[in-house]
Amino acid sequence: MDKNLRGYVIELVGTFALVYLSAAVICSDWIAQLYGRELLRPGLIGIALVAGLTYAAALAMTLPYSQGCLNPAITLMLWVYKKLDGPKTAALIFAQLLGAVLAGGLLRLAFTPFVLGQAHFGTPHLNLQMFGGRPPDSLILLKGVAAELAMTFILTFILYATVVDPRVPRFLGHWGRRLIGLWVGLVLFAITLAGFQFTGAAVNPARWFGTVIWEKTIAELQNTGPLNDHMVFWFGPIAGALLAGFVYNVFILPAEEEEPAVPAAGRKVSSASATLFKSKK
Repeated sequence: MDKNLRGYVIELVGTFALVYLSAAVICSDWIAQLYGRELLRPGLIGIALVAGLTYAAALAMTLPYSQGCLNPAITLMLWVYKKLDGPKTAALIFAQLLGAVLAGGLLRLAFTPFVLGQAHFGTPHLNLQMFGGRPPDSLILLKGVAAELAMTFILTFILYATVVDPRVPRFLGHWGRRLIGLWVGLVLFAITLAGFQFTGAAVNPARWFGTVIWEKTIAELQNTGPLNDHMVFWFGPIAGALLAGFVYNVFILPAEEEEPAVPAAGRKVSSASATLFKSKK
């Protein structure tokens, strides 16, 4: 199979797993709550653990084949800063969104309409109670965008420092590189704990898109305006990822160190971060 095609397939599978498990654990939490099974509730810590651990595993799985994007906002950022070419960027984003939509479709089959209605499909949404309990106006949407922007900035900045930066082999060493997925997964765990009560801590347009488009298939959700807060989950993550890429490239990655380190023997360091991310020719 063509290497690029393998990359697109594994991005689809990785994003599918990330969206399905992150949404399914929220639905499971609602089931335990609705039926009084408090001891079986994952709770916020369980929801954050599932998001972080799934992301860590998916990142480790996809890094050798597709740069471990798993997120249209991060994929777009890598294109802007010339780490991916245009056709590959478009194909990766398509694969990610398709994987997310398939995950939402499987959720529709796996859970009852009643549970999906109560849990809103596990979709990240603005928690209006945290913003005064009134319908989303421009100010509330702007606050939601700011929250998603900040959280995505943190995730992308750390991902850039541990995966994209060509100096990673020298900085992290052998075991540090092998555990890259774990470091980034822990960051998503912390982000979910901090931001779940505000926006659901999506930090990924695919995480929102994959389930929200299925909400119209549930009768009690059809009139709730599931797309009313869409700008929060498109503009926030994309702006946050682009800003993180800009700050890292301008202030952290000096021009003289943009190329992979070359040892005394004259051979380039062999590592995922040194070979997967190359400038567009």
